[in-house]
Amino acid sequence: MKSLQEKSIMWDRIRWPLLAAGVALIVIVAGIVFPACLRVLGVHAMVPTFIDLVAILAAGEANQLGWDVYVVNSLDPLNRPHVYGPWWLFLGHLGFVRADSWWMGSLLIVAFLGVGAAVLAPRNCRTVVLALLLLASPPALLAMERGNNDLVIFLLLATAVWLVTRTAKVGIVAGGALMVVAAALKLYPLVALPALAARKVSRRCAWWVVGGTAVVCAWVLLDSLDIYHRVAEIAPKPLTIFAYGFSLSVFMLSEFSSQGWYLLIGGGPLIALSVWICWRWRRDWWSLIPISGFTAGCYVAGGISWAFCYFGTINFAYRMILLLLPARLWLSKKNSPKGGHVVCRFQLITAVALGWTPLVKEHLFVVGPDDRFYGGSYELWMFLGLEYALALVISGTLVFAIVGWAWRRFIGRDDAV
Repeated sequence: MKSLQEKSIMWDRIRWPLLAAGVALIVIVAGIVFPACLRVLGVHAMVPTFIDLVAILAAGEANQLGWDVYVVNSLDPLNRPHVYGPWWLFLGHLGFVRADSWWMGSLLIVAFLGVGAAVLAPRNCRTVVLALLLLASPPALLAMERGNNDLVIFLLLATAVWLVTRTAKVGIVAGGALMVVAAALKLYPLVALPALAARKVSRRCAWWVVGGTAVVCAWVLLDSLDIYHRVAEIAPKPLTIFAYGFSLSVFMLSEFSSQGWYLLIGGGPLIALSVWICWRWRRDWWSLIPISGFTAGCYVAGGISWAFCYFGTINFAYRMILLLLPARLWLSKKNSPKGGHVVCRFQLITAVALGWTPLVKEHLFVVGPDDRFYGGSYELWMFLGLEYALALVISGTLVFAIVGWAWRRFIGRDDAV
């Protein structure tokens, strides 16, 4: 039997995450029931609800009928072909159909908010507000309203890191297995494998854990290499204002050269400030992430996944939920000494600001039917430049901090024992 003191300590630990998850749940439920509420925040609800989950389930159904779902899928409301790996089609083998989307999507929302709040671990009113700004941000609401499968990837990454950083040795195997599943489902979690080194073991063991998991991932992916080639050819890569990517920024500067100066004026000062902060507190950036532990693993898994998608492809807005993982460190008391709080706050402010830019877009931008063409005053172009700068800054600083962690964990003098 637990003593009253132990129960009080436990309640004090879980009440703030429960509050954050509960309020965020009320917001998304209200948005689903009253889509106009989501629209005010810059989130456009679609019919049916959980439409991305419906697409996955429709692909499983069509596959059971013998259709080539990588060509066309007329069971999907938008006639979208399947653009993911073959493992998602296993849902069809289990008998799940489009009619299951409602309860599966609802369960996915509850799981995401529960795990997300546990990862952020708010501990007082201030951190609850910050956690809500992330959990109920337009990108997170968009992911939940669509039932997007990046929610599943978030859950897999968070659970894998939690398992691998536990004391029990079975956690290494279980965490690595979840990483393999995540990579097989969406490919980009492959780059998150270094997060497995957040387990408190020797450097040699860390190399073996990451390398061994990478070998298993390679074997799984090579087994379906032809399918992944087809997926790469049909995967959507639209240049849309509802996405974030380095290539999108380059496109905007080159395609709309006459407005390029406004883009630079809007984003240039922030980029210059971030360069100065990175140089001024370079040692704190380098040692920002703990060598081992759950917080370290979350930062590396989420940060490297987001940054890879930003620099390598185009991040859709809902993928910003990956930033909830490094946000655990930003909200934690256990930051790096001296200037660590400065760089944490800078990243947190940048991520929150980026997450709420869709709200401004909804009320200020005039968007063409293909989401590519812009009209309006120079103020709108300056805001767009600021938004692209926010995405670049958060991605660049995440990489900077992770490189520092990787050097200390795998190469430098520091080692976890």
